[in-house]
Amino acid sequence: MLVVASVGAVACGGAVSVLHKQGKPTGEGPAELAVKNGSGQSIEKLYVAKTDAVDQAREAGYGPGSAADQALWGEDKLGNAGIPEGQTWNGLELLPARYDLLLIGHDRREQLVKHLDLHSGGRYVLEVNDDWTMGR
Repeated sequence: MLVVASVGAVACGGAVSVLHKQGKPTGEGPAELAVKNGSGQSIEKLYVAKTDAVDQAREAGYGPGSAADQALWGEDKLGNAGIPEGQTWNGLELLPARYDLLLIGHDRREQLVKHLDLHSGGRYVLEVNDDWTMGR
């Protein structure tokens, strides 16, 4: 099990999100990532970007909501679906790499989960807990 803290852990004192590996990665194909919502509210939006790109954008001074920030995160992976509290969404297949996930709750608070290290043919569940902040 790999524990991944979100950005607001110190400020809010909420429970951090945790990445669970489901068995041993096969070494072939994309990684599968499910998101289990235990955050206390519905997750309305989910964005994914490679960790290196997020770190470079921060160093370059790209602010949240800027055009460069929006280009970095791309499209909402949930579309109009959302993830209700207590539900699991099985919708991501990603190439092996290190990723950051940006989650937006129904009250517009954010949770940034960093450094998810996904391997070829791996199956993972990100357990999202109640570590919400008011911004990045």
